[in-house]
Amino acid sequence: MKKLSVLLISLSIVFSLYSQEEQSFKDKLYTGGHVGLTFGNYTNIMISPMLGARLNEKVYAGLGIEYQYTKDKRVSPSRTYNQYGGRIFTQYNLLPTVFAHAEFAGLSMERYNFQLDKERNFVPFLYVGGGYRQRISERSFVSFRVLFDVLQDKNSPYNAWDPVFSVGFGVGI
Repeated sequence: MKKLSVLLISLSIVFSLYSQEEQSFKDKLYTGGHVGLTFGNYTNIMISPMLGARLNEKVYAGLGIEYQYTKDKRVSPSRTYNQYGGRIFTQYNLLPTVFAHAEFAGLSMERYNFQLDKERNFVPFLYVGGGYRQRISERSFVSFRVLFDVLQDKNSPYNAWDPVFSVGFGVGI
């Protein structure tokens, strides 16, 4: 909880810095997200829309939601999972196309216990890492990120220092 408080205080400072900008807030907004698809014996469908703002030339921040459907036919009987939750993030441009990224996310995750009954747990994540953002046009971009879950909650699906790779996009509103 202490880390979440630090993140929220940091974001409020960033938003107060934004208020000094002269450009309209709507011109700074963008939307986009991530989509993931895996099919076969292990099927995973992930949808993660987000809304962000370019607070100044160096700082981006935003929030998003996520839903994942998974069906694992590699085990008998096959198992299905539904995960959902939200995220809040901030990015700092180290170079015009390279950024540092910090994100707090929380997912309500399903798991099967030893009796093959489904259980649902809230799993917090604190991702840190970086990425590369390439403009496609004046008002759109694609980004590539490598993140690490540094909280390592006992229900996290990630092992320590497992990289989380993602590709996303953004379009100005």
